[in-house]
Amino acid sequence: MKKTPGKTGKARPAKGAPLPETSPDLDSFRKMVRLLERKHRAFLEQDWKAHAYEIQRSQFNQLMIVRFAMPCNLGRIMAVTGLTSAGASLFVDKLVQSGYLIRTDDPDDRRNVRISLSEKGATFIAEVVDRFNAFISAYLRTKTSEELAVITQAMNIINETLEDEEDISDSL
Repeated sequence: MKKTPGKTGKARPAKGAPLPETSPDLDSFRKMVRLLERKHRAFLEQDWKAHAYEIQRSQFNQLMIVRFAMPCNLGRIMAVTGLTSAGASLFVDKLVQSGYLIRTDDPDDRRNVRISLSEKGATFIAEVVDRFNAFISAYLRTKTSEELAVITQAMNIINETLEDEEDISDSL
């Protein structure tokens, strides 16, 4: 077993090593991911219908994706959204016109344009996130303190595992 630095400081199996006998149920993990994704999509669809009057659904969804990459350039938006150069440019143009994004010259590279959230865009996203937090909290209200502690511990372990800096795909 190789020692990998982490919060716990415990030894971890080497990359590519077989799963321990106490490995998680992968079907349950996949089901959890699918359910989370489905609930998130349903929330975004409902939220868009109720609150996003000025922008199209695809722009809303893409804005929710690119918010983590801000500030960035057009190339980063293409990479994050999967849009073509023309599609990403059109997306940025429309959201600049609507006041959600700001396009500025990059002081370090005059050929590059920086794209960032405007105050309106940041406020809009903060409101969506607040509504999503309330949406998630509604699911957790029925849980006991002990169950919430177990859920929190499990989420911390999963987050730590998924945030691991080593790219697992290199070992596949």
